[in-house]
Amino acid sequence: MKYLLPLLLILLKMSAAAAQDTIRVTYSEEFDTLTVRQKFIDRYDNVFMTRVPTKHIVKAGYRTSDIRGIGIGIDISYEYKLFPALSLEATLRGQTNAPNDAIYSHTFVKPWRGYTWLGAKARWYYTMPGRIRKGLNANNFSGAYLAMSYEQPLKSTRKWEINPYKRVIGITPGFQSRFLNWGHIDVSFGAYYIEPGPSQASRHPLFPDESKSDFKQNVIFSTQMTVGIALGDWKRSRPSQLCEMLLCDEEVHNQWKVRFPELSIGLNHRSLRAGIAREAKFGKSPFSLDINANAEFYDKSPDGIRGFSIRAGLQARYYFLQRMQIRHGRSGDNLSGFYVAFEAASVRTKYKSYAYGHQMNKRYWSFSPSIGFQQRLFKHIYVDTNVGYNVIPTAVEYPYDALHRRYSAKLALGFSF
Repeated sequence: MKYLLPLLLILLKMSAAAAQDTIRVTYSEEFDTLTVRQKFIDRYDNVFMTRVPTKHIVKAGYRTSDIRGIGIGIDISYEYKLFPALSLEATLRGQTNAPNDAIYSHTFVKPWRGYTWLGAKARWYYTMPGRIRKGLNANNFSGAYLAMSYEQPLKSTRKWEINPYKRVIGITPGFQSRFLNWGHIDVSFGAYYIEPGPSQASRHPLFPDESKSDFKQNVIFSTQMTVGIALGDWKRSRPSQLCEMLLCDEEVHNQWKVRFPELSIGLNHRSLRAGIAREAKFGKSPFSLDINANAEFYDKSPDGIRGFSIRAGLQARYYFLQRMQIRHGRSGDNLSGFYVAFEAASVRTKYKSYAYGHQMNKRYWSFSPSIGFQQRLFKHIYVDTNVGYNVIPTAVEYPYDALHRRYSAKLALGFSF
C-alpha cells in the first residue's frame, strides 16, 4: 500500500505531460519595408518640394530647342497659379544661338538687336487635383501638364533672309518639377506651328508673292528642355537633402553619359542632335578620360540648308578641387566638380546651302583647352558645362552647324549610367 501512492502520482504526471500542446513555436524577423518606403517618400518630398504650396514663381533658365526661328536661349519667366490645375506664364527670352548647342561669344549681342522673344503659356496640371485630394501634393508647379503656348519676336533683324519667322503656337505635353530651394527642370515634346514671314520676292514691288503657305508645311514636332533656377514660395532645405540630390559621398569611378536628344520632325524641317560619352577615372586620382561622340543631322527646306556633322573626341580631365573637397567631407571619389580639360577631336562636316550657294564637305581636327563643371544628380542625371577655346585649321570655314568656333560655352544635359 505504501508503494501505491507514489505510483499513482507518477501516472498522473505522465498523463498530464501527454496532454500538453505539441505545436512547435518558431521565431522569425521581417524587414520593415514601411519605414524605408516612408523615408524615400519624405526624401522625395523634401528634395522636389512636392508638398510646399506655391502660387507665384519666377524662373530663369537655359532652354535647348531646335524649333525653327527660336533656337537656343535663356528664359526669364513668371508663372502664376489661377487654380490648382491651371496656371498662366509670361516669358522673355533671349536667343543666343540658332544652329546648335553652343553659345558663342559673338551671339550674346544678338538678343539686344532683335533676337528677343515674348511668350505666353497656359499650363493644365491634369494630375494635380487628384494628388492634392490624396495628400500626395500641395498646390504648386511640380507635375505633368498639357500646355498651350504663343511666342513672337519683339523685332526681326533678319529682314533680308528668305523666311524671317514670326509667331510660334504650340501644344505641348510635358513635366515640370522644382528641386530644393532654387532649381527647376522642364521637359516637353509637342507640336508647334511656325508662321512663316513673307518671302524675299513678296517684298519686292515688281514681284509680289500672292501664294499662300501650306499649313502642314509649317507644323513641327519637337523636344524642349529647360534647366535653371526658380524663386517663389519656398522653405529652406537641410544640407543633408542637398547631398542626397548631388550624391556628395558616393564613389563613381566610371560612367556612361547619354545626352538628352533634341529632335524636330516636320515636312519642311527635320533635325536630330544626340551624343554619348564614356568617362573613367585613373584609380583614386582626380584625373579622368572622357571618350565622346556627338552627331547633328538637319534638313531645313525653308532655309535651304541640308547637312550633317559628326564629331568624335578624346578629352583628358583634371578635377582640381576634388582632393580638397574630400578632405573637408564635401565630396566623394567621383566624377563631379570643377575641372580643366584638353580635348582632341576629329570632325566630319558636310552641308549645302541652296539659298546662298555655300557648301562644305571636309574632315578636320580640333584641339580645345577648356574649364568646366560636371555634376551628377540622383544617380541617373548629369549636367556638364564648359567654356573653351577651339583651335581649328585656318583653312576650314565655319560650317552652318558650327560644332566648333574659336570661343564657345556649352551645356550638356542628359542621363548617366
